[in-house]
Amino acid sequence: MKKLLDANVIIRYLTQDDPHKASRFIRLLQNNKDEYVLLDVVVAEIVWVLESHYEISKIEIVQKLQALIATATISSRSHLILLALGYFKNHSVDYIDAYLAAVAHEEKIAEIISYDEDLDKIKSVERIEP
Repeated sequence: MKKLLDANVIIRYLTQDDPHKASRFIRLLQNNKDEYVLLDVVVAEIVWVLESHYEISKIEIVQKLQALIATATISSRSHLILLALGYFKNHSVDYIDAYLAAVAHEEKIAEIISYDEDLDKIKSVERIEP
């Protein structure tokens, strides 16, 4: 059976700020009869909370999310998320800009309409202003 994962559950696990809740999530993931779906928007929320509230470095966030996505019982658009995490880590951009670049790459979209000059750091896409 498929079940959706919410960011708050994953954040408890990744930060271990509530060991009881973190261990319950670990037990849940070990249940091989279910598939836990991790949506792209949930990943964006996780990144934002880990960066802004917990002040975790980009490198550590990327490492934690790469490990999570590799979990056998978690289903996600892993290729797209991993590409976005790579842009996020390597180009000094926020996660949403990295995600936009990853979608543009995957969908073969050459241009992103934006005023955000940080997107210029990612050479695989072209930012244009309206």
